[in-house]
Amino acid sequence: MNVKNLKKYALALTLAAGFVVASGPVNLVTVQAQDRPYHQDRRGNREDQGKGYRDGLNRGQEDSRSRRQANPNNSEHFRGGNRWYKEGFRRGYNVGYRQNRRR
Repeated sequence: MNVKNLKKYALALTLAAGFVVASGPVNLVTVQAQDRPYHQDRRGNREDQGKGYRDGLNRGQEDSRSRRQANPNNSEHFRGGNRWYKEGFRRGYNVGYRQNRRR
């Protein structure tokens, strides 16, 4: 192997290693950017579910006191809420309706 070929291989190997090393931080930033919405979304889920639960609990108690049929879909809050809010609202509504029905 002559010196000219050896220089070519060394240059190619150096460039390849440089691309691998340089792409590492880019991939790391991409992964972090993708993880962030997931964690924010989970936090939003809990907040929305908690708010939905409290609203549903109150509405369930009101409906039970007024002797209305148990139906969380009668509430505008429920119909306008997102998936997590509705899940919490439904649970809270059922608990509130049952608690007040016993009294």
